[in-house]
Amino acid sequence: MDDAERIRNDVLSIVQTYAKVKRPVAADRDLYTEVGIKSVDAVSILLALESRFHTSIDDSHFAGVRTVDGLVNLLLGKPPGTGSRVA
Repeated sequence: MDDAERIRNDVLSIVQTYAKVKRPVAADRDLYTEVGIKSVDAVSILLALESRFHTSIDDSHFAGVRTVDGLVNLLLGKPPGTGSRVA
């Protein structure tokens, strides 16, 4: 398992904790409209990601991300808006 896969699995696990849907969260689904994440959940996800990956995530970059793949790209240091798929 490479770093991107490990990060994706960890991010999916964190997001699933806050998801309002019972089915597994797909990495390309919109976190807000399809997964049911609310703003308070997003803050909790942000804090959980920062804790899990021992990093600080820029709030403005985080606010522009709408998918798990986008969160993975953010954690990998890819610029915001670099597509929704992880390379």
